[in-house]
Amino acid sequence: MRVEVGVRELRENLSTWLDRAAAGEEILVTERGKPKAVLSAAETAWDRMVREGRITPARGNPRPLPPPMKWDDGGPTLMDYLWWSRGKIPWPGHGPEPGTEDDEA
Repeated sequence: MRVEVGVRELRENLSTWLDRAAAGEEILVTERGKPKAVLSAAETAWDRMVREGRITPARGNPRPLPPPMKWDDGGPTLMDYLWWSRGKIPWPGHGPEPGTEDDEA
């Protein structure tokens, strides 16, 4: 439902008009009888994309996450490999460092 309101009336009763827009009314703001703006409820990006059909919200219950993986074999951790790739520590892995002459396989 669209309601028209003049700029003067809008200024004098702004909070009332904002409450009506937030409740779902669409308000056409006019100045000297000519349309200037439209007030409507704020819409999140998520709501807009659902309305436009760009995304579809999930339905039903989400599947439970699997249990965490065991990662304790005494070898290097992922952080060790990350630090090595940044040049902070020497090659932490078993065998020759990748990209060296010894890495001929």
